[in-house]
Amino acid sequence: MGLIWKRFPWGVQMTEIENLLGQLNDNQKEAVLENSAPLLVLAGAGSGKTRVITTKIAYCIEKLGIAPYKILAVTFTNKASKEMRERVGSLLPGKGYEQECNIRTFHAFGAWLLRRFGTEIGLDSNFTIYDDDDSLSLLASCYPNHKKKELQPVMKRISFAKDRGLGCHDNLASLKADSTFPRMFEAYENKLHKVGNVDFADLITRSIELLDARPEVLAWVHRRFQVILVDEYQDSNIAQFELLRRLVGPTCFVCVVGDDDQSIYRFRGAEVQNILSFPEVYPGTKVVKLEQNYRSSQSILAVANTVISHNKGRHQKKLWTANPKGAKPNLLYVQDETDEAQRVGNILNRDKDFDSSAILYRTNAQSVAFETTFKRMHIPYKVVGALQFYDREEVKDVLALLFLLMNNKDEVNFKRMINKPARGIGEGGIEKIFSYSGQVGDDLFITLEKAIASGILAGKAQSGARSFLSMFKEANRLLDSEELVACVNFLIRESGLLDYYRKIDSQNSTGKVDNLEALVNALASYDSSRDGLALFLEQLCLDPTTLGKEDPRDKPGVTLITMHNTKGLEFDRVFIAGLEDELFPGKASESDDDVEEERRIFYVAVTRARKDLYLLSAKARRIWGKTSFQHPCRFLDEIGSELVSVQGMKPGTLSNGWENGGYQGFGMLDERRARSSSFGDGTKPRREPMGTRIPSGNNLIHQGFGDKAKTFEMKKSHEESNGESLFPLGQKVFSDQYGEGEVISVKKSGDREVIDVRFAGGRKATFISKFAALEKIGRD
Repeated sequence: MGLIWKRFPWGVQMTEIENLLGQLNDNQKEAVLENSAPLLVLAGAGSGKTRVITTKIAYCIEKLGIAPYKILAVTFTNKASKEMRERVGSLLPGKGYEQECNIRTFHAFGAWLLRRFGTEIGLDSNFTIYDDDDSLSLLASCYPNHKKKELQPVMKRISFAKDRGLGCHDNLASLKADSTFPRMFEAYENKLHKVGNVDFADLITRSIELLDARPEVLAWVHRRFQVILVDEYQDSNIAQFELLRRLVGPTCFVCVVGDDDQSIYRFRGAEVQNILSFPEVYPGTKVVKLEQNYRSSQSILAVANTVISHNKGRHQKKLWTANPKGAKPNLLYVQDETDEAQRVGNILNRDKDFDSSAILYRTNAQSVAFETTFKRMHIPYKVVGALQFYDREEVKDVLALLFLLMNNKDEVNFKRMINKPARGIGEGGIEKIFSYSGQVGDDLFITLEKAIASGILAGKAQSGARSFLSMFKEANRLLDSEELVACVNFLIRESGLLDYYRKIDSQNSTGKVDNLEALVNALASYDSSRDGLALFLEQLCLDPTTLGKEDPRDKPGVTLITMHNTKGLEFDRVFIAGLEDELFPGKASESDDDVEEERRIFYVAVTRARKDLYLLSAKARRIWGKTSFQHPCRFLDEIGSELVSVQGMKPGTLSNGWENGGYQGFGMLDERRARSSSFGDGTKPRREPMGTRIPSGNNLIHQGFGDKAKTFEMKKSHEESNGESLFPLGQKVFSDQYGEGEVISVKKSGDREVIDVRFAGGRKATFISKFAALEKIGRD
């Protein structure tokens, strides 16, 4: 799989290549120059991997003489592929190589391949790519007696199966689905094939099907691509892994770049084993590690390195930097989510560095406290990950008309728009229209003409169907005349959508008409032909964030964003909020693989910070309207006390409890460490539920338990002074929060007694006896 150095007329003087190589560190240069064997580049956070990939492309073209069109570079987002093209263009200015190279996302490559050869496996060349909502609508059309909401889990499982390379006739036992799932999966697939369209996952799986079914296409691909580069390989799923295996021919050089420590998309199907097993899958692999970080201070990297080192399933590496050591990260123990937001707001208002600051959290719901506080404090902010422009109802309505204009077999979008706004064609009318269809996959406008001609539709439904058909005939004429903008404006107006949303705007000030205008403006930048519309729709399906509307991350103000959405971003100051067990790591994170994934998420969050890092953990947090007391995130235990500046807590040795408003020191939850490791018999204890550790008696009163807690404390202090166990083994107790329970363990921790109580339903909680708001209710 090595490359042969050839000289081509597009070669440049060696000094230009030497200049590019001179800008790299030794490991980066090694990654660029190594072309004799399969190459795995382990690129740590902030290590300059994009520079390495783009320089390698330039080196392959200018030094090794590889024709640009024979290079395939695969990324995971259109934004990343756009950046890569721009970087190649800046390295080799004025040559146009960035356009000749095939720089695409995995899914865009699949679409490109299927548009070219898809007819070989029965696809129309003008197939529509269904998004999640379209796919769900298609599944719902197979099961009209089911609500869409009921079918959402089925659709997600279908997508997950495809991402793992599984079809409806494969063994699906690994998905742990019920017995009806294979039948529903098959019904969906049959319908999808009949209408001649594909869903997002099909862009990969049907490309694999094509290459397996047509050896001549596979041979063409092997002749076409001499170099294949994959960026962010840790984010690849099993289907993408299988596609890459087929794309790499016997004379092809393959290089993957990624960081197993940043593999955080398992919930989307990403498989970290793809990058871990690369040397075994591609024998003779050369491994190059990029460990020099250009982003963060050494103090921040020390925290990241310490925590991620606890993962077992990883390639060993350690980030370092020539940057200044910088200030220690701050570990803040706060009272609750309101105090958390207030403390962050105070810091931001003090320094006024809003645009360069970000607040990272595990779930979207955590943004509410920050939004409420920031509005009150007049702090500018933007929430990244809210409803996107192309997901808005009014925009999707127009897009449905455009998809239908391009594909007259698109049943999903036909059903969406035939009676929106209302044309008098209800569900019964739609059924009558489809009764004139010979089979699924017929031309829907021919079907509509037949229904109109038959007279089966009456009154308003008949006139509504005629106007709908007439509208599309005129829209096709405008599009064939290469008047794309006029065509779209016509559809918005004649469909009734303009008046429909104008009325909604007048009642609610929603700005929906403005969004329709923005959509037209986005289309205006494309070629005015049918091909221009096809390109727009395809790019929209593959990555809508790059089209038409500015990225919300570019707006001024503090960035509020989930940890998953921060990949590829960096900020001068980062606040990581909600560092409490069962919020982060989440409740479902029970297995070793789950915990290692969560630890990687923490690592990614930490390495977004350039200069200042704040870690925040609340003692209490409202869960479904009730206050629950929290365990600090277990990953905080893995950080040495010398690496952080602690606020709101006294270092100590007590393993369980609260004192003076804070937890007692690092390593305080010894039992939690036991929960995260295996017992001698190979079993694992269950993690205790959130909200079981109780503050001191004084804190209890302040937290709203009132005089009842104070009475408990006085009574138990007397019992403890007599040397008696406050809650003997087997003692039945009652908790206002958990109900009836039984003491199942009594142990001493320093001079305090700690008990475990199992409550009805199996919930287990740990208390310090002296401060536990528990009432004895007798012993059996």
